[in-house]
Amino acid sequence: MRIAVLGVGVIGSIYAAKLAAAGHNVTLVARGPRKRELESSGLQLEDALSGATLHLQLPVSDQLPRDAELVVVAIRNAQVDAALPQLRQSPSATPILLMLNGPLQVGRLREALGPERVLFGFAGAGGVHDGPCVRYTAVRAQPTTFGPVRGQPVITPRSFAALFADAGFATSVVADMEAWLLTHAVLITALCGALYRNGGVSKALAADTSGLNDLIAGLREGLRVVTSLGFTVSPLKLRLLPRLPAPLVRLALSRQLASEFAAFAIDGHANAAPEDMQDLARDCRTMIARSGRAAPVLLRLCDEVEAFRRR
Repeated sequence: MRIAVLGVGVIGSIYAAKLAAAGHNVTLVARGPRKRELESSGLQLEDALSGATLHLQLPVSDQLPRDAELVVVAIRNAQVDAALPQLRQSPSATPILLMLNGPLQVGRLREALGPERVLFGFAGAGGVHDGPCVRYTAVRAQPTTFGPVRGQPVITPRSFAALFADAGFATSVVADMEAWLLTHAVLITALCGALYRNGGVSKALAADTSGLNDLIAGLREGLRVVTSLGFTVSPLKLRLLPRLPAPLVRLALSRQLASEFAAFAIDGHANAAPEDMQDLARDCRTMIARSGRAAPVLLRLCDEVEAFRRR
C-alpha cells in the first residue's frame, strides 16, 4: 500500500518505519529541520527494550503525494489547523487516519475533512528523540487503538487494525473511538497531574500515597464526567475501576509506576511534551464544565499540569 505519514516526530517515525519495514511504500511528509535531518540521516529507530535498530532511507516530501492510498496524521493538536489545508487537498477518496490526542476535535475534524473518510486511532507506542534516532517502546499491554465514531461502520477501523497488526503492532478495536479518547484524556490528565507534583518521576509518585490517592480520585471523577456527557467509558478495564477497592488500585498503580518501563514510557513522554498534557488538561476542564459534574480533585490535577508547563 502507498502510505503517506504526515508528521514525522516520535510517533510518526515509529509507525512510518514499521510500516515500511513490513513492505509498504511509505512517504514521509515533513518540513524544516526535521525534513533535512530525514534526508541526510534517514529514519532511525531503536527499541528501548530489546536494543534492536532499524535504519531506513525513505522518500521525504513537504507535500502529500497525490497517489497515497492512506494518509496517517501524527501531529500535535497545535499543528492541526496548519495541516488542514494540505489534508483537504488530498483526493476525496483517500482515507485519513488521525492519530491525535484531541478528544474534543472529533466533530470539527470530521466536518472539515469529510466524515466518510476520516478515521481516528491512537498510538500504542511512544519514545524520545536521541539525536536523529528515535528510541521507542511498543508493547502488547499498550495496543494501537482504532474504532468508529458517530455511527461509522466498524469494518473500516478493523481493516486498518489488521494493516498495523501485520506491521508488528499490538492492536485493539473499540466500539466507540470518541468515548475512548475522552476516557484517555481524563486518565492522562489525572496521571500527569500527580506525576508532575512529584517532579515528573514515576518512581517518586509510586511512593507517594497522597499522590496516588488523588490520581485514583481524580480519575474516578473524570470517568463520571465521561458518563455524564453521554458516552460509555472505554476500555472496559477503566469502566470497572469504580467498583474496585481503592487500596487494591493504589497497590497496582504503585507497582506499575515503580517499573523501568514507566520511567521510560511515561516519564519520557510526559516530560518531553508538557504542552500536549496541557492541551488534555484544557479539554478536561471543558468536559467538566459541559457535564455539570463536580470534579474538584481532577481540577486540582489540571492545575498541576498547567503549572508544570509554565516552569
